[in-house]
Amino acid sequence: MSGPFHLTPLAETRPGMVLSDVVRDGKGNVLLAQGIVLTESMLASLGRHGIDMLPILQAAPEPPPIDPAAIQARLDHIFRKHDRDDLGDWATGILRRYVEDYRLQREVNPGVNP
Repeated sequence: MSGPFHLTPLAETRPGMVLSDVVRDGKGNVLLAQGIVLTESMLASLGRHGIDMLPILQAAPEPPPIDPAAIQARLDHIFRKHDRDDLGDWATGILRRYVEDYRLQREVNPGVNP
């Protein structure tokens, strides 16, 4: 499992948290597999096995909201030397459209002209 994790003391670990790595006992035996969602009974069992720290998967941060006006302003600046009405510079127009679709997270339809 990829992603950021945090070593969390067993006392601070709660049911529902997800392990980011395998948990092994002192002899190297696997106690819990990577990606397991912890339950009350699992936490109690880990304490009996002498486990005091767990690698807990951290939730991914929420992506910032998309601001269409800011994206358009930035694209206007990047493509400031391109005239949208210049049909002779069709390649730059297509590039701008693809960059705009990507940044606004719109589905790209290569065969459709706007």
